[in-house]
Amino acid sequence: MPVSRFFAFFVIGVISCLPVSVCAQIVGDFVDPMSTLTLPKRNNLNALSARPGNTTNGQRSLMMGPVLEDQSEIVNFPGSGFGGADASATTGQIFGFTASINSNILLADDIVIPPGEKWLIDSIEVFLYQTGSTTTSTINDLRMQITKGNTPGSTNVKFGDLSTNRLNHTGFSGIYRATPATLTNTTRPVMISSVNTPGLELSSGTYWIEYMAGGSLAAGPFTPPRTISTTHISTGNGYQYNAVWIQATELNTGGSNPQVKGIPMVVYGISVEDKAAKVYGVNYNTLQDAVNAVVNDGDEVILLKDVDETSVTIGPKSVVINADGFDCKLNQVSIANGKYLKWIQNNLEITGNINNNSTGILWNNASVTCPSFTNTGIYKGTGTFIGTLNNQNEVQPGN
Repeated sequence: MPVSRFFAFFVIGVISCLPVSVCAQIVGDFVDPMSTLTLPKRNNLNALSARPGNTTNGQRSLMMGPVLEDQSEIVNFPGSGFGGADASATTGQIFGFTASINSNILLADDIVIPPGEKWLIDSIEVFLYQTGSTTTSTINDLRMQITKGNTPGSTNVKFGDLSTNRLNHTGFSGIYRATPATLTNTTRPVMISSVNTPGLELSSGTYWIEYMAGGSLAAGPFTPPRTISTTHISTGNGYQYNAVWIQATELNTGGSNPQVKGIPMVVYGISVEDKAAKVYGVNYNTLQDAVNAVVNDGDEVILLKDVDETSVTIGPKSVVINADGFDCKLNQVSIANGKYLKWIQNNLEITGNINNNSTGILWNNASVTCPSFTNTGIYKGTGTFIGTLNNQNEVQPGN
């Protein structure tokens, strides 16, 4: 079919991504790469999102609570769509990334909760469309889970699953996905679809919101990439799962310059204080922060919650850690020469290793677990050591 320079046709398929993290194929709703696109003159452009108060065209959020994370920017031509609606125009080769239950293809993006905070999340919105729908949503299924880790796909699932339909509500966002040359096209009205997450509490760390959807039409569903400009730039940290997890990457209209795109979503809830430990009555975001605040050898640090941190270094002061009913998980513990870490109550789990130099003391009066203990300094205490001990220096039973 000849390609008109006034209209951009679409194909649903795959392109091979250039190396970003893993070379694989992105699946989505693609603009015909043979189309010639011309950016029209724009005015009053800003990164409007589909949030209440951010538009004059009537689109509303489905949820009306406090916003914890808002990366809903998909409008780059406000008021330029059909009937004065907002338009989300392509900046490269893709209208939207596939997120399909039928094809077992997922999308994900991360949220990072700062140290010292806990998020009480009550709902999450994502943005979806099915090519050829009206402004009545055709989305009828939404599967979602939240995992914790450096990348999506972790087995550390904190909420949900990929087998339960958690769709709470879905409706027209007031935004059409189009190309810069066809801003008034109505083929891709974007829907906001929500999931309720009652009782969900997440402490500090990196989490991935992973989802896929279903609808009553054949195409998709698709999610438009986060679009914060009219130019082809990176807009986030999105991933797509299609047998393997790969970064959600888009090429420019010329088929080069791969850029990682964000996946638009909104997280609702409230943030509350979630400190890890205290010393001298002062609460600290992390256990290391509390240890660093110790001014006298042997002063006590008290845990305020179950702690899961990368590492703790003891020194220049010796420290007593009182678990106060909580557990502690660390990847690595380092103890300076001539100093001690005294652990009392509950279990200290060390997933990596302990470096106690030549005279650093691990003083255990409760329970310390490590797959393989290599003691180059001194171990002592009345507690239990669980794991394989490679003793290269001194073990002192008793207190």
